[in-house]
Amino acid sequence: MSDVEKHERQLGLTVTPFPGETPASIVSRIAARNGIAPRDLCSDLGLRWPFLCTGYPEQLSCLADLTGLNLARLERWNPEKIGIGRYRVGRTRSSTGVFRRTATRVCPACIEKALERDGRHGAHQLLEWSVMCLHGCEHHKMPLVELPRAATSHETYDVVAQIARHSDVVKKAADAGPIYAPTAFEAYVRRRINHGPQADWLNELELSQLHGACLSLGAAICGSTLSSPANVDPDLEREFCVEGLRVLADGPDGLTVCMEGLKSRSGARRPYISTDLGAFYVWLRAAHGDAEVQSIIDSVHSFAVRNYTMKPKKRVLGRLVPDVQRMSFETAREQSGLSVGFLKRLVRHVDNLSKAQSAALTETTPDQLSRAIDFWGGLRNLKYTAVALNVRPAQVKGLIEKGILRSTRFGTALRYVFAEDVGRLLADTAALPELPDVGAFLPLRDHCRNHRIGLVRLITHWQEGKVGGFARGTGAIGLQAIHVPQDVDVGARDTPIATRDLTPLEAAAYLKIGVGAIRALRDAGYLDHTKLLNVDTNHRHSLITKSSIREFEARFLTLGQLAASARVAPIHLARQLDSHGVPTVICGRRHVRAYERSKISEHELVARRISDG
Repeated sequence: MSDVEKHERQLGLTVTPFPGETPASIVSRIAARNGIAPRDLCSDLGLRWPFLCTGYPEQLSCLADLTGLNLARLERWNPEKIGIGRYRVGRTRSSTGVFRRTATRVCPACIEKALERDGRHGAHQLLEWSVMCLHGCEHHKMPLVELPRAATSHETYDVVAQIARHSDVVKKAADAGPIYAPTAFEAYVRRRINHGPQADWLNELELSQLHGACLSLGAAICGSTLSSPANVDPDLEREFCVEGLRVLADGPDGLTVCMEGLKSRSGARRPYISTDLGAFYVWLRAAHGDAEVQSIIDSVHSFAVRNYTMKPKKRVLGRLVPDVQRMSFETAREQSGLSVGFLKRLVRHVDNLSKAQSAALTETTPDQLSRAIDFWGGLRNLKYTAVALNVRPAQVKGLIEKGILRSTRFGTALRYVFAEDVGRLLADTAALPELPDVGAFLPLRDHCRNHRIGLVRLITHWQEGKVGGFARGTGAIGLQAIHVPQDVDVGARDTPIATRDLTPLEAAAYLKIGVGAIRALRDAGYLDHTKLLNVDTNHRHSLITKSSIREFEARFLTLGQLAASARVAPIHLARQLDSHGVPTVICGRRHVRAYERSKISEHELVARRISDG
């Protein structure tokens, strides 16, 4: 009989397929009913058993002709190979990671019921039983049983022979009773097999990718490392898959919320996405090249860039980071050239953070770093400012106290001047008219020395508009380029008033006596002193208390005060007082020219001359 004649005639003994039964299972049952091995049956009918097991479409067409079965039904439940290690499973797709054609997995209750009804050729295998992430039968609520493999894969495909070999295993499992409860994940997988991918965010994933994503994400949520996904306990696997699907079913927003929770749960001082996402990130790193998972990769990549420190040109899940949005302070140090501690002090200042908050920082952002660097770039230390203005650092401090220059400090006692103010002073100087050929002008330093006017005081009056007429010379830089008309007068020098504690220098100016005499009076107990923290150096310096100054004034007059009152030179008044025997104040081995008021009044001639003066 020719092959054409064979295909024109139909078998007399066939079987009725079970819903979802594979073509290989149907042929195995037909062979069993005809009392022949599947390979021999196929040879007799002009079919090829290996190709039929593999799901070649032309073999299905011949099988439909010989058995009178519906070709579309055979094609639907045929595990057709569509790529290397990839198959069509019902109306969805899967790879060998989840789908195993050579695995004989059966529901014991389904098999026992079919054997009882149809006899030996009632043994069968449904397509969904070869999907490894389905662990039970939804009809009988019973776990699937996987039978040992035969010597060859083609013998394993003969499901009737396999069940006959291991009938005791099947019967024992059937007698165990129902202990399986279907999960939401398994129901979702069955819907995809029977009806195709759902119109949701996961519709592009094939079954192996769906299983891997849900399993790994569920493990991360439950705090499991999932070191060996292939050997995970089935109960845990089902629990992880349910947790993962619950999150992924909500789309990108649900995954983002989940990742935020995993990040906040991390106890690490500096979080890493690979650590926070755990098993889910491991799976993503292995699957990031698959076109079907790119929507998940997009969501995770975007979240990682927004929430984790990155180095420039770093790759996350195979993709370059376009713009780093978070970076470690070590990366910020490399970019800025500033130390980590100093950067944190700058950030604390520009963002108005507490010391504890800045110390706890482990990462920064490009915007925050840029603001910190811009702020630092707009500052100048006192030494640089003194050089730029061509004045002494002490005079820079005086300009700060007068409000001509603004200053700030952060983290230490050092003060920094705003470069904007330094530039404004230099610009005002550069805007002055050039020094004329006529007129009496003196350089700034000479004018201050000749008129006994402090530079800080003169510059302050100029900036406040109280004096003018200044010119600009070409022989100096900074403020020293200023030339002042000789007739400019800002009045007498301010004399400190003892309404506060004074420095030894201020006390000497106030009492019109040398600073060495002030220290001698202090050491001898005539004046009291207290300690005050120097804000620029963090060192404590001595101040003469205002109460002791007032007590001293009530009892004593200094030579300078007497000379100023008499309008005579101090040296002449000193000789006169010595000639009249007016005693000075003895401070240890030193005589300080301060006189008790009662002693002055006893020498009427001196007192009269002072009062006449």
